[in-house]
Amino acid sequence: MEKKEFEEFLNLAISTGADFAEIYYEKAKTTTYRLSDSKLDAINNVNSLGIGIRIIKGDECYYTSTNNLNKDNIKEIIKRLLLNIEESTSKKIKLEKLSDKTKKVKIPHTMYPIEKKKELLLKMDKTARNHSDLVTQVSGGILEKSREFTVANSTGKYIKSNYFNTRIMASIYVERDGIKEYEFTDHAAGKGYEILDDFDIEEIILNATKSAIKKLDAMDFKGGELPVVIAPGFGAVIFHEACGHGLEATSVAPKLSVFSEDYNKKIATEKVTLIDDGTIEGAWGSLIIDDEGNDPQKNILIENGVLKNYLIDAQHEKKMNLKSNGCCRRESYNYAPTSRMSNTYLAPGNDKVEDMIKSIKLGVYCERMSGGSVFSATGDFNFAVETARLIENGELKDYLKGITLIGNSKEILKNVEMISDDLVISAGYCGSKSGLIPVTIGQPTIKVSKILVGGRE
Repeated sequence: MEKKEFEEFLNLAISTGADFAEIYYEKAKTTTYRLSDSKLDAINNVNSLGIGIRIIKGDECYYTSTNNLNKDNIKEIIKRLLLNIEESTSKKIKLEKLSDKTKKVKIPHTMYPIEKKKELLLKMDKTARNHSDLVTQVSGGILEKSREFTVANSTGKYIKSNYFNTRIMASIYVERDGIKEYEFTDHAAGKGYEILDDFDIEEIILNATKSAIKKLDAMDFKGGELPVVIAPGFGAVIFHEACGHGLEATSVAPKLSVFSEDYNKKIATEKVTLIDDGTIEGAWGSLIIDDEGNDPQKNILIENGVLKNYLIDAQHEKKMNLKSNGCCRRESYNYAPTSRMSNTYLAPGNDKVEDMIKSIKLGVYCERMSGGSVFSATGDFNFAVETARLIENGELKDYLKGITLIGNSKEILKNVEMISDDLVISAGYCGSKSGLIPVTIGQPTIKVSKILVGGRE
């Protein structure tokens, strides 16, 4: 689309008195490679092209999208959107000069041969199977995603940018005497195939295989209110879900969050500093600009236990009387953007992991977290622990199965007793109002003084 077309559409969108109008143009490609039964099983490509049109009047947001880029069709869907606003304005939109904030990657997806991708997947399979006869299946995958987009809005902003994301992943399945287990591992970044310089694929596959085998001996555990130690990295899913979503303007502004009235209040122990940083170079959840065309920021949400900020998009900044801070995101042009996390992590502390373990007479070490759920209005959550071990008399003991963590957002924040310096950031996806987006979550090893641990006995 040309500049004059963006201007024409924006002037139509603003013609009935909207406070704000935006045109979002996107071209995206997703390719996945799947390994199963020791062979490259499938290659899937998905291409998309379309625009999203957003109009804001007061507290109301009206949104529509289309992949039919015929000029008359776009005008028609804008007119249908305008039926929500029956006023008039003489305001005319003139866009600034196009700002180009696209970024190149060192090894683009198309420049890395398919044969090498196949070799990579087969190496993952071979590494796991050669380690043990207990391995029954290796499910491997590569995800490539690229997105180019242009944002034009009624403030005159006219900017284009792009994303590149690459993720390499595997699930290792093992079986012994009818008992089955598995372990998932991955590495992901906002990069091209230079990602392969960042890690040793054989090492992470071998570690996952060993972990899966150890879980075959996992025992049942009664549970109860106990101290827990949560390993670095993906363990931060608790803080992402139970705290992070409750700090997004989407839930804070309409008073749907347990944290809506806690601005500048102490909500956690002084050990806790929670940061969302979209500027981390090459991270899976990082941005060049957000989906409103604003620069991402390093946002300190909780500092030494005090709630210092929320994640705020342009739509909610007036209602919250706080400035937007570069966190507006969406899955694709099919979704209106809103405040979302990017790279969210607990800042490192000075405590030692061995001291955490030694301090516990009976508790649980959560080596790898799984999925869960949280109700933002109350902060109540329930998370499964994929890999767990017993802590007994200050030592790590047997692997445990069927472990869950049940608690409340505000309670867990006040029970973070120790934080180490071994910060690890892990990749994942986050689903919310504006779709499924890539995010990273991270934390050092932490000790929570007490939480309800669910078991199988």
